[in-house]
Amino acid sequence: MSTEDNSPILSDSDQRSPMTVWRAIAIVLALTLNVAIIASGVWIVTNQQRISDQFVVWQFEPSATVEQYVAAAGMSDEGKFLFYASQPTIQENPIFNTTCSNVEENFGVLGCYFPSQKSIYLFDVTDERLAGIEEVVAAHEMLHAAWDRTSASEQARLAPLLEAEAERMKDDPEFATTLEFYAKTEPGERSNELHSIIGTEFTTLSPELEEHYAQYFTDRAATVALHEKSNAVFTAQQDASKKLVAELDALRANIDTDYASYNSGYDALNSDIDSFNARADNGDFRSVAQFNNERAELLDRQTSLNALYSTIETNAATYEDMVKQLEALNATISDLNRSINIEPRNDETL
Repeated sequence: MSTEDNSPILSDSDQRSPMTVWRAIAIVLALTLNVAIIASGVWIVTNQQRISDQFVVWQFEPSATVEQYVAAAGMSDEGKFLFYASQPTIQENPIFNTTCSNVEENFGVLGCYFPSQKSIYLFDVTDERLAGIEEVVAAHEMLHAAWDRTSASEQARLAPLLEAEAERMKDDPEFATTLEFYAKTEPGERSNELHSIIGTEFTTLSPELEEHYAQYFTDRAATVALHEKSNAVFTAQQDASKKLVAELDALRANIDTDYASYNSGYDALNSDIDSFNARADNGDFRSVAQFNNERAELLDRQTSLNALYSTIETNAATYEDMVKQLEALNATISDLNRSINIEPRNDETL
């Protein structure tokens, strides 16, 4: 008795089909992996600095002070990354001036960024009156690190935007002086310096620049506020000094004028007294009344001149007090200048 085999009969082509499908999948996977490897290789080649920065950041151990700079300046994660990638080092003098040299009179260097080393150095400002200035310098130097890593095409796009902001502030004498300083000490780096100055010292910017700086700050206004606060310390002292100097000049002019009037007045009075006495000796007065009237007039003139001299003495004492105030102000300004690394220089030290 025969039984019927109901199992499906496979042709040769049907039997090879599963192997062909799996081989195709394997080939696709291999191609995908190859594309990923190639793309990864391209990314590594074109992002070598980012990779290098990442290794530096992983190894860098920020001090509490450096961490405080980041927080107070309102740096974003990207700003913090670039700051740490620059391994910020805080130094005191004399070593700082050896690291970040400066020979420009009346200017103090508080920080520097070295593109070749990808490193930032900061001056240790210890004067509590200038709290916040170090954070501003830290943010300023971080933006140099950012500019150093910005493509040439992006720098070219940003340059006219920065120049537009600079044009808006061209009548600010402090800003103009700062640009003159950088033109001497950092020739050819105008856009680079504008990028750091504008990002840390200017308030409302164009939407394009605000969007750009938003990469590096979560709260750029915090840095600008710190700049304005610390800068106000110097501005207040300088304004007080200028006001006092103007008052001294005006008072000195009044004293000189009054003293000249006093001297010429007494010269004339003495001459008239001599004439009066000579006439009295010669009996030239027609009456006692005439004699008394002219004598009284001379005495009144003498009284007025003596009162003028008292005014001169009072003003001279006031002048001396104001000179002492100015000396105290100048001492304060000199102390603040030393705090921001401005030291008196002369031809010998230069």
